[in-house]
Amino acid sequence: WQFDTELGLRKLCELLGVATLAGFDAHELPRAHAAAAALISYAEHTSGGARSALGHVKSLGVDKASDLLELPPATLRNLELTQTLRGEPAPTLLSLLDTCRTGMGSRQLRLWLTHPRRDRRDALERHAAIAVLATHGPEALRQALRGVSDVQRIVARIALRQVRPRELAGLRDTLALLPQLVACLPPGHCRPDGAGADVEPLLDDAAASALLLRLHAALHPDPRIARRLAASVAAEPAVLLRDGGVIAAGFDAELDELRAIATNCDAFLVALEARERARTGIANLRVQYNKVHGFYIEVTASGLDKVPADYQRRQTLKNAERYITPELRAFEDKALSAQERSLAREKLLWEALLDELQPALGVLGELARALAALDALCALTERAQTLGWCRPEFVSHPCLDIERGRHPVVEARLAETGGGGFIANDCRLDARTRMLIVTGPNMGGKSTFMRQVALITLLAAIGSYVPAARCRLGPIDAIHTRIGAADDLANAQSTFMVEMTEAAAIIHSATDRSLVLMDEIGRGTSTFDGLALAGAIASQLHEKNRSFTLFAPHYFEL
Repeated sequence: WQFDTELGLRKLCELLGVATLAGFDAHELPRAHAAAAALISYAEHTSGGARSALGHVKSLGVDKASDLLELPPATLRNLELTQTLRGEPAPTLLSLLDTCRTGMGSRQLRLWLTHPRRDRRDALERHAAIAVLATHGPEALRQALRGVSDVQRIVARIALRQVRPRELAGLRDTLALLPQLVACLPPGHCRPDGAGADVEPLLDDAAASALLLRLHAALHPDPRIARRLAASVAAEPAVLLRDGGVIAAGFDAELDELRAIATNCDAFLVALEARERARTGIANLRVQYNKVHGFYIEVTASGLDKVPADYQRRQTLKNAERYITPELRAFEDKALSAQERSLAREKLLWEALLDELQPALGVLGELARALAALDALCALTERAQTLGWCRPEFVSHPCLDIERGRHPVVEARLAETGGGGFIANDCRLDARTRMLIVTGPNMGGKSTFMRQVALITLLAAIGSYVPAARCRLGPIDAIHTRIGAADDLANAQSTFMVEMTEAAAIIHSATDRSLVLMDEIGRGTSTFDGLALAGAIASQLHEKNRSFTLFAPHYFEL
């Protein structure tokens, strides 16, 4: 029942404070409304039923299939973008790219890789930004990013009022680090502090300036947030609020006074012990405290005959007696109540601090997104420099022209294992040449070549540099793959049926702007049937779909 369309529409409107979702172009998406209903209910349930579980969510966006470069599940699996065919996290394209310094950057990079956009404006901006970062060197910026906390998660936990003291200390330290981060940004692509006008960029690249300007602007949140956190949160707070020591000294006079009582406790006990030893003549008398019995005066058996009349027995031990005096009882009441009142005061101040931070969640969210994007861009810049990648070029006409391309993951593995250098390959497809037949012996590199073309295309689309000497790409709307042989017994599909189902899906959806990889079509059946199928599918893709196609037949007769 939680996947209810009307429930989702109502919950989204309540969450965003609107009467209709038309302003977000999300009013006629019933399946999305149903999914949102379940997600919002789940968030409320896991946060103890709080209606404000998503209070930090101020907007929503709609990713339509027509806006994204289509990457079907078979493509995500076959290209090993985020996990290998065995289900392992490495070696994959993401594991090669992800040298991010923060969890935010890693998540951002994964999102770019699995949700590339057809519109190339974002990719062009990232290409230009990488060029600028590479020119000025990303090392200082990457080093500064090491000290950045996971602001995205901290913001969510502030909204849920579940943030821990050390997380707020991490946010405080991150805000204090922002001037250093800004100073590491390439000059000429940001506004000087206090200036209202743009600075003329050092490199004549408007795209880089536009992206870096947006990031720079987000790195200047309201300074009152940083000042408040610096004043209120202890330098090294306790792990949990209930342990105390979370609010900084000097922030609240009442709290400081209560803490002073506890701080002076040791001095009082030492002075009392000295006075009582002098008064009673008991040399081994000790004044102590434990959490079970509180404060007490301990006298061993040898001194029991000297115990004064005003000592009241509190506990009997095997070789000693523990006492309390009216003076010590009065101090105990004062000290213990001061500790309880101190913790209560800290909790009150902590809740007030969270209240003050709620209006700043939007600004902090923008800061988190900027830090994530900056970290991901720095990682892509470092990879481009370290691995010798080039800046791709986008053109408006049908074209897929790669000079001396390499498979990034295979090349990296060869370098790690000492397996020799990767032999670079060219690939040229255009309006006239739509299909390449890729032939060669087993283990000759056919699948590697085909996958490398797809990976280079995808890397260019997300705004990364690519492993090639030169790369020119026309419009691409999808990457389809039919690679390998495997059955699907759970769904009662043989190897041949899986192969034909995937091939049929490609034929029905591929366009003249799609990149198609077809590897060993027809191997799951008899020779002549397989040969006929492979020939028919190749003809269909070439004559009707007119997709850019790399076709590696199982049968040399083709």
